[in-house]
Amino acid sequence: MAKAQAIYNANSQHKGYTQTSPSGVTNTYNAMGQNVGSSQIDNGQRNFYTHNGAYQGTNTAPAYVAPNTPINIPRQAPQAPTIKGWKNT
Repeated sequence: MAKAQAIYNANSQHKGYTQTSPSGVTNTYNAMGQNVGSSQIDNGQRNFYTHNGAYQGTNTAPAYVAPNTPINIPRQAPQAPTIKGWKNT
């Protein structure tokens, strides 16, 4: 059974609806009932397509990230070793 959800703007005007099929494809329709695009989750990413099926891109990163893996953190410059009681000059 497909699921549907209406889309409204901030002024409560009906702008269209989405309908998700049992296979997980979500189609988006405008207020006139015309298909304006679709999306589907593939390998943990939501991919977007035009009304005629052309790939448009994704909005999510892959679902798996290795534990304790920093993301987009700049490398730190190497630091000189220090010995307690000595003063680096």
